[in-house]
Amino acid sequence: MPSLDVDPPDTAQRRGAADRRDRRPAVSRVRHRAGRAFLAAFVLAFVAMGSWSMATPLFGAPDEPVHVIKAAAVVRGEIVGHLVGGSTDPTAAVTVPAFYAGTRNIPACFHRQPTVPASCAPPAGGGGAPTVVDIYNARYPPLYYAIVGLPSLLGASDAELYLMRLVSAALSAFFVAAAVATAVAWSRSRLVLAGVVVAATPMVLFTGGVVNPVGLEASAGIAVWTAGAVLALEHLDDPPPGLVAVLAGCACVLELVRSLSPFWLALTAVVLLGVCDARRLRSFVAARSTRMGLAAVVAAGVVAIIWILKEHAFDVFSTTPVGYSVPESTILETSFSHNDYYLPDMVGVFGWFDTYAPTFTYVVWYAMVGFVSLAAAVVGRLRQAVVLALFAVAIVVVPVAISSSQVHRYGFTWAGKDTLAFAVGLPILAAALLGTSALDRHRARIVGSVGLLAFLAQVAAFFEMLRRYAVGTAGPDFGFLAHPAWRPPVSLPGVFAVEGAALGAFAVLAYTLARAGVGTVVAPPEMQRSRPDEDDGGPQGAR
Repeated sequence: MPSLDVDPPDTAQRRGAADRRDRRPAVSRVRHRAGRAFLAAFVLAFVAMGSWSMATPLFGAPDEPVHVIKAAAVVRGEIVGHLVGGSTDPTAAVTVPAFYAGTRNIPACFHRQPTVPASCAPPAGGGGAPTVVDIYNARYPPLYYAIVGLPSLLGASDAELYLMRLVSAALSAFFVAAAVATAVAWSRSRLVLAGVVVAATPMVLFTGGVVNPVGLEASAGIAVWTAGAVLALEHLDDPPPGLVAVLAGCACVLELVRSLSPFWLALTAVVLLGVCDARRLRSFVAARSTRMGLAAVVAAGVVAIIWILKEHAFDVFSTTPVGYSVPESTILETSFSHNDYYLPDMVGVFGWFDTYAPTFTYVVWYAMVGFVSLAAAVVGRLRQAVVLALFAVAIVVVPVAISSSQVHRYGFTWAGKDTLAFAVGLPILAAALLGTSALDRHRARIVGSVGLLAFLAQVAAFFEMLRRYAVGTAGPDFGFLAHPAWRPPVSLPGVFAVEGAALGAFAVLAYTLARAGVGTVVAPPEMQRSRPDEDDGGPQGAR
């Protein structure tokens, strides 16, 4: 009888073990590369956000005085404080050192007055005597404040305030770096890095570098979207436990940052389900790592929702409610017209919403988002194109719906930054979809071009913010660097040079990682053989 060419069981087992041993060095190299990418991205993102920390006058960011006070109160055990106006009033009295309590009115002289430099502000003072002060963000979730407020326990001076900002910058930089490392470790295309670069708008860096939970929410959103897109488009059949853990961990943090964070995470899940292959979901759900990750996310979500409902965390401070006599059509029209402000704010409107970036910054950013989104819609499947289109519409419509539903109680209080945790996903998801197409062979060119444009737009925005606080928007365009009315703790040219160097290095890092080729912790051999190679090459076997 003819013999069948089939290995005996013991031979097959030995061959499988040998294959696993052969793959270990490659897996180790990829993990090492991802670790180095995380470290480099963290340092550069922290320096970039830390430069915003130094370049922005103390309390020169939206609501920063009350965020500082709440952080100082939370680390001293006053999680909410003593409610002032009843169970649904957002205001509460907390006891903090006089130095922190006296910060409420420091930015009053330049608040919403862009022509006035920050030199008019008095220095903070007051010492460490316990002082009672009212804040209107008392009911906000406490996680962010419990971490950022730790430096306030060291004393009561400007140094502690800057340390609080730097802790906030470190938190946000961690999640931006996690997004970069996720792309390196688990994506078979580095094109998703272009999405991360576009998602990290000047507003993300600005809010990340001051005491405001928006920065952490947006940065955690970048990490969630990156891990979620890579998982949904590339690894549903056999989800890597490490990738699932990154996604679940970032999602848990995101849920606990702000009142609307669980809502944004739910919308993120809906969008990702819309672009993935439904036939492969069963394998994803059946994985043990998936079930553990979902359990953690659900548990964190339950904690977040209990806090939100119990503490009425949706209630916000406002003195301009809209009367019930105003027609709903007028309210909707007004809400839609506010998109003229919401959209630029997601790119960057600095200070107390009084300092716009140069027009060049907005044009470049809209062009980058438009390019990756339209390209992904053109080369992707019809269903994915429809999801991307609905995603873009939701970024505009959902804030209008939320704002319109609350105007009779709070007025029009929405800002573009409040949508960032959701909106950052559009360029990331679009870039991830591009990575599954033939355009992946041009990934280095695309990531390099996006990095260069983002660098120029970021530098222009940072320069304009420096000018606004140094001499006001009516001051000289360049002379302020040598003769400012206000200056940060470090020199103006120095902080500008550091920011430019960090932004440039981040762009170079993204380009280098994109050019380095494909290599993932879990890429199956058949997929590695079928992927296009470097930017100008063909299949790996043709090299």
